[in-house]
Amino acid sequence: MKNIKLYLIAILASFSTISCLVDDDIDTNDENFNGSKIVGFKADVTLGNFVQQAGATFDLNVPVHFLGGGAGQPVGSTVTMSYELGALTDLPLTADEIADIEANQEEGIEGTHYDFMDTVRETIIPADHSFDLIPFNVYNDALNGGKTTYFVLNLRTLTTVDDVVISDQLKSTLVQIQLCRTDLGGTYTISYTSGDQNHVITSLGGGDYELDSMMGWPGSGYTSYFYACAGELVFTEWAFSNEIIQGIPGYVNGSGELVFEQFGIENVYAGRTYTLVP
Repeated sequence: MKNIKLYLIAILASFSTISCLVDDDIDTNDENFNGSKIVGFKADVTLGNFVQQAGATFDLNVPVHFLGGGAGQPVGSTVTMSYELGALTDLPLTADEIADIEANQEEGIEGTHYDFMDTVRETIIPADHSFDLIPFNVYNDALNGGKTTYFVLNLRTLTTVDDVVISDQLKSTLVQIQLCRTDLGGTYTISYTSGDQNHVITSLGGGDYELDSMMGWPGSGYTSYFYACAGELVFTEWAFSNEIIQGIPGYVNGSGELVFEQFGIENVYAGRTYTLVP
């Protein structure tokens, strides 16, 4: 089993969060700081990216954290929580956000796309520790490589001898699973009006790629970065100040070409189509 990487990132728009995380700027007079100790999911979204591999079973671990409160002190006794599958309506999402997920992602089925590794379905944060992991098996062959697979995980009852509560805002997390490609590295040609130019793509592992020169600046060394997961090619970084525009994500067509439609660089150009031919 091979776990490629686990990102804890919020990729949906403006979820509600609590303001009781322990940091240097925390207000010690705040009731969240001095009140009950708080546990929950640290992020509204838990993302697991796995390299597409026929027949593989992946390990996915969803963290549960001590989030704050209790005058900033860790929980001094063992905290045991049960968990269960939930629904999109358990998350702080608008009706439009729920409709978008249902239309563009695939709902995971327990026993088909994934399984709970702990049949008791309990997560335990040991005394004086900050987190525990909820483990899952994820099955490559059942996943749709062209879509994100999702399910909702909820924390339920809690057992402890300390004053500990589950965060109302972060008692649920949207677990999203994506298969990523690592086979797109190589030299590609783009046909510009000035002629054909080569671009070199380097696989960085886990579905991440480096493009040696930004499209539109052939041969100039404007290095950029994108990922190839869930059937989409999405740029993530460019070293220069202009922002990348992707009206829709790129994709790999049936000929193995990388196609970027509605692509542009803010204040320079927009709405172009670039096809990278291997």
